[in-house]
Amino acid sequence: MAARSFVQLLGAADPGVVLLGFSFATNGASDPVASTITGRGVASVVLAATGVYTITLQDVYPSLLSATASLQLASADDKVAANIGAVDLNAKTIQVRLYDLSSAALANVAAATGNRVNVTLVLKNSQV
Repeated sequence: MAARSFVQLLGAADPGVVLLGFSFATNGASDPVASTITGRGVASVVLAATGVYTITLQDVYPSLLSATASLQLASADDKVAANIGAVDLNAKTIQVRLYDLSSAALANVAAATGNRVNVTLVLKNSQV
């Protein structure tokens, strides 16, 4: 379980629900620049393969209730979608995959002002 204090999420049906929201700027075929990662709870983000980011969380959580990834793109011409890939809570890693919608292939997104990957995770910090 995470060894930090959290503000209790009001209205959560489950005890110990944690909401992590963060984003990072894309950087073409390179890892995101660390200073572009916003939000708390993320130890690192690396580009593991073409169009595949591996996000390492700072803490271990007993379970994942929900995960969502979306793209914020500067150009309307960009036709790329994001989804959640492999999740390994013991290793504290979550993959985000970016797909070119015109070819259905994994794709890197250029480094451009306004190009960001946004992630929302709903986790449990309780075994109950």
